[in-house]
Amino acid sequence: MKKVISGIIISLTMLIFGLAISIMFLGASAYKNNTLFYIFNYSFSIVPTESMIGDAPDSLDPGDVAIIENVPFEDIKVGDVIVFQDRVSINNVPTNILIIHRVIEIQSDGSLRTKGDNPLNTPDPHPVTADSYQGKMISKVTTLKPVVNLMINDKSLIFLALTAVLVILLILELAHMYRNISDHKKEQMKQAHEQELESLKQIEHEKIYQEILNEEKEKNESQNK
Repeated sequence: MKKVISGIIISLTMLIFGLAISIMFLGASAYKNNTLFYIFNYSFSIVPTESMIGDAPDSLDPGDVAIIENVPFEDIKVGDVIVFQDRVSINNVPTNILIIHRVIEIQSDGSLRTKGDNPLNTPDPHPVTADSYQGKMISKVTTLKPVVNLMINDKSLIFLALTAVLVILLILELAHMYRNISDHKKEQMKQAHEQELESLKQIEHEKIYQEILNEEKEKNESQNK
């Protein structure tokens, strides 16, 4: 039994290690292309600017971490905070960057108009389409600003943080799968036990019924004598 458990632990460790390496490469590629890298339909984005400072519960300060879900583009509605890719000029060089802003209007062609919560902001010049859309913010983490600031200053740490977060998500998903398998087995055992009890009840019922018939038969034979 101990050998089996040890083998399972080693296999899971190797699996997690392999997936962590894959996540690092895929995360680095996503970062290079200014896209979000998802695992189990979730990702995260660091807020680097003051464009989303505001009074709404889901407004964002610099250094906040936005938790992103890969929600379908057609499900986005006015008021949602979304991440999208836009092309801007940085030092006169056209560059693709990721922006996190709030949806203020859904236009007739289905594209989205967006704007940062900061009162100094104006609506973004380019509408967000299904091609430029990346995901919807569902939550935020505001307690990691010192770590986030360090990550912003040393971008190599972003990959380590991305790997750590996504590996944790992987472990949680594996634990969830294990619980589901365990619950399924328990349900199968319960059903088998119930079927066995029902079968025993049926056998006992037939046995009692047969005993009654035999008693009636013996009684009739005794009366006939």
